[in-house]
Amino acid sequence: MGDHGTTAKTDQLKTSFGKFFDLKEMVAKVNKEAEHINDLNLTVGGSDEIGKQYHSQVDEGTRNLTDLLLKIHSTMAAVGENGEALADTLDKANDHAGEIAKF
Repeated sequence: MGDHGTTAKTDQLKTSFGKFFDLKEMVAKVNKEAEHINDLNLTVGGSDEIGKQYHSQVDEGTRNLTDLLLKIHSTMAAVGENGEALADTLDKANDHAGEIAKF
């Protein structure tokens, strides 16, 4: 069992939800690379007819990828934070149940 106020299950929950922060950081690194690729795409296509065709096919997709990565990043952070808050709430409920059981 963990520290006072925690249970083995909530310790495991906290550990599991904590991994979402690691995932968030991995997605942030991938997003940084995608942004770099987007910056390169803006300069390499050129502005002639071929460049315009290139940009019409590539620019929207790379922007969509970046947007998706940002959404995944924020979702991973929210899941981690809310999961840890859930585990804390369960710990408090367990403590409260223990106090009630003493009566």
